[in-house]
Order: sequence, then C-alpha cells, then structure tokens
Amino acid sequence: MTKTKYDTAMIVGARPNFVKVAPLLRYFEEQNKKVLFIHTGQHWDKNMSEDIFKDIGLRKPDINLDIHNQSMNIQLGSIINGLDDYINLNTTKSLFVFGDVTSTLSGAIVAKNNSVDCFHVEAGLRSNNLNMPEERNRIMVDSICDKLFTPSPDAVDNLLNENISMEKISNVGNIMIDTLVDNYEKITSSKNKISSEFSINRDYFVLTLHRPANLIDEKLSIIFDGLLEFTDNHDIVIPAHPRLKAFIQENNFNTSRFKVIDPQPYIKFLSLVYNSTLCLTDSGGLQEETTYLNKKCLTLRDETERPITVELGTNKVIGVNKNIISEINTSLITKLSNNNKIDFWDGKTSQRIYEEIYV
Repeated sequence: MTKTKYDTAMIVGARPNFVKVAPLLRYFEEQNKKVLFIHTGQHWDKNMSEDIFKDIGLRKPDINLDIHNQSMNIQLGSIINGLDDYINLNTTKSLFVFGDVTSTLSGAIVAKNNSVDCFHVEAGLRSNNLNMPEERNRIMVDSICDKLFTPSPDAVDNLLNENISMEKISNVGNIMIDTLVDNYEKITSSKNKISSEFSINRDYFVLTLHRPANLIDEKLSIIFDGLLEFTDNHDIVIPAHPRLKAFIQENNFNTSRFKVIDPQPYIKFLSLVYNSTLCLTDSGGLQEETTYLNKKCLTLRDETERPITVELGTNKVIGVNKNIISEINTSLITKLSNNNKIDFWDGKTSQRIYEEIYV
C-alpha cells in the first residue's frame, strides 16, 4: 500500500480511457501536481492497450492491477478489491474516472466508499439503451460523482433531466479532441505510408465492430453482405477488435474480399480513418473523431449517445438492416459542410478541467 499523498489519482482500463487521460495527466503534471496513475489492465490486447501508451506519449502507470479479461461481474469485483489500497484518504485527495467502462464504475464506487472526491470526465452522455453495459455504467457513475465534466451541451441537458444539480456540472468540451489535436499533423500526413503498409491502391472504407449486439450471425451477415456490394470499386479495411476476430474465426465467416488487419495503434488507426472514403462503426468515440476530422461516418447501432455528431451531418445512425447498401450509396454522394465546429472541441479541455478545480 502506497503511503504517498497525491494531489489526485487517475484510473484507466481500456483503450478509449488512454486517449482521454493522456492530455489531462500531462497538463496536471506540467502544473506540478502529483498524480497517481493507475491502469486496471481491463484491456489485454497489445495493439489496443500497451502500444497506445508509446503512440500518444502517455507515461507508464504507477500501478497496474493486471485484471485482464473476465466476466463483467468478476472484473468489477476484482478491480474494486484491487483499488481499495490505493484510492483512500491516506493516498489521494481525489480520483478522476473516464468514459463508461467497467474500470470507470469500479473507480467511482471505491472513491465514494472511501470518502474520496470523484470526478467524471465525459459525463452526461446517454444512449437511452439500458441493454448497453456502458449506458448502465454512465448513469451509475454520474449519480455518485462529485464533479461532472461534460463534452457537449446535450450532455448537460441529460444530467439536468436526471435532477443532478447544475453546481456539479461543468461543460468543458471533449477531452478526446485534446489528444487528436496534439497528434493532428502526424495523423493527416501519413497517407502514402498507410497506403503502402496495407496495400491500399484505391478508395476504401474502414469498418470497426466490437459490441456484442452486432456479433451475431444475422447482423454480421447483413453487414458483410452489404459491404460486398462495394468491393468492385473500394477496399474494405477492417481493423479487427479481438472480439470480432474471434467471432469471425469461430463462425467461419468468409472475409477473403476484405482487408482484415490487426487492431492498430492510435495514430496509425486515425490515419486510416482520415484517408478513407467512409467509416462504418459501432464505436462511440469514432463518431466524435470522424466529426472533428470531417469524415463521413455511418453508425451501425439503433441509437447514439453522441447526437451532436448527427446534428452536424458527419454521422448518421443507420442500425443494422437490409438498408445498409442504400445508406452507403447515399453517404457516398453526400457532401459535408466545412463548418463542423463544436464549442470547446478545441484541444483545451484539459486546461479547463484543471481551472475548474484549482483556479
């Protein structure tokens, strides 16, 4: 058990958390704040976890609980037990949690059970689909945290509609964009390198899938059959999440006309996205990243917790059904506006969070 008193602690466990914590951790330490940085080990794939630390300049965690892949309930209990020694009034004054994964909920529970202030970064997002574990996590975390840092005005409205006091809420912008801004030049200047590495010689789509709701025979067949209609003129690049890769192998899906590749580090993946014609995804964060990069995105879900991306026109929620071919065709002929600016999506969210607490 550590005996050092930290100004704050920050906990991560999955790839989206790493993108969110990197700029905040860096900014706090530049202001001479002592930060206890904890990795739960929730993500275990090297390309999705370890490599991203090097990719975005995120320092080595002080503690790695090394929990790895388990059922959600076992993982939740294991992380709570592991954190109990580190998140208490003897070690830290506060804890930052990020996003909506199991590590987020675990951290918030431990902090509040040990009388430590807990701050939620990316608070207030709602899909209104309680079948998603992420949605359940968001609601529980927001209900117990002391300070809620939202990425957009709709998130503020969601929290107010849940009778959460405005005193707890600060709309500071999207912290994922801080990392994107920091790496924008690298992301946007890699076209030739990306094309060569993945043997891409024509226009291409990027597909990412990881949600269990889409990893069933019926839905994956609809998605793959729809995409096959475009392979005469486009490459289909699939950076395959371990869950998707396992499902494809176990169910003998024929992917010979697609480019199925390993999960990519942050900069290389967003370079693929930036140079693509179209992205199709069930991810939440990619909807935001494509909006900032002004790229077309089709969301393969029935809802989104990021409606601001739809309002701006970069993203369309299409579900998974037989209309996928017509939706892709419509997207290909749609022209995007060049005015997809969102207040506070400017690379300065970390500074605003710091100032909310210390200034």
